[in-house]
Amino acid sequence: MKFHCLTLEDRLQFQASIAAIEQIAQYPLGNDFFQIEHGLNYFAFFDRLGDVHYYVALDGDRVAAVGAGILRQLSDSLAWYLCDLKVHPDYQRQYLSLRLLRSALGGNQQKCARLYAILMNPSRLASIYQRFPFLQFRHATTLNLYSLDAQTMDRFSSLVVAHRGPISYLSLQGIKDLRLASTGGIFPLLHVQWGATAGLGYSNPLPGYAHMFCTPENDELAIAIASQGISPIATATVISQGMDDWDWRFILTSEI
Repeated sequence: MKFHCLTLEDRLQFQASIAAIEQIAQYPLGNDFFQIEHGLNYFAFFDRLGDVHYYVALDGDRVAAVGAGILRQLSDSLAWYLCDLKVHPDYQRQYLSLRLLRSALGGNQQKCARLYAILMNPSRLASIYQRFPFLQFRHATTLNLYSLDAQTMDRFSSLVVAHRGPISYLSLQGIKDLRLASTGGIFPLLHVQWGATAGLGYSNPLPGYAHMFCTPENDELAIAIASQGISPIATATVISQGMDDWDWRFILTSEI
């Protein structure tokens, strides 16, 4: 098995094979399921977030597994965001994602030793990563993910602003879409933005769209939302290395 970091020139050659692995997987969404589509430029979603190092595991010419490490500027510090780890079903149970991580992080940890990953629950990878000897991952936080219709979002927007500051609503249409299994259509979705990206997208909720955001489960915003009878639609586990006592409120659903 060969592990290869894609150059910009490599991307077009491998894009179709990477997207094909993505199309195999389905994920639950309420009573439905969805597939992820990254559009005409698979890498556009990741390029938004920082300096992308995208790796493929090659069995001959066949892409067996993929994964990305994005070097991000978070406040005054750099950190690696590990994401898009996928293994083709034909290569399961070979610990390919961990072998790929070992290869990728070998030299890159010299640039920055801080790492984090976000894993949708339930995930067996969270416990596997924390047991792997070449990484010192620990459980950092659990994220609650919320999805509100326009009317509910409008009603609770002032609560979010009180805890996060100014917000906006970003569409990733054509960059990262959720295609529903039941209808074959694209799920109409906006991601609530705060912090540095609060000016992106729409200033108000849009009728007909779901409005998604996330927050650490013990954060004051999560507690305030729960007191209003709003429950998360899903949770995610954040694991990290070298990021003890980090403030995880910066994470947006548009980054997951």
